[in-house]
Amino acid sequence: MAARLISLVLLAALAASPAQAELPDPTAPPPRADSVEAPPPVALTAIRSSGAQRVAILDGRSVRVGDRYQGARVVRIDETEVTLRRGSETVVLKLHPEAETRRRKQ
Repeated sequence: MAARLISLVLLAALAASPAQAELPDPTAPPPRADSVEAPPPVALTAIRSSGAQRVAILDGRSVRVGDRYQGARVVRIDETEVTLRRGSETVVLKLHPEAETRRRKQ
């Protein structure tokens, strides 16, 4: 009788093992999404122009069209914005993003 009881307990323990293996660990941290770290945001602080030549100040550094900044190429500098391109991604930095530009009717 004791041998049968021991066999039954061992059989129950073996049957429970696969079921327990499928349960997630409640103490494990949540899974992280695999993503590439984005570079820190770039601050456009000023745009200077002298005739057709424009210079933008990005994080305190002067850049011109064609220059590289944090892995992106400066492709355009307008009166109020700078366009950067990194691969297929295009980013437009506005000098005053909170301001809305409107033209007056004459």
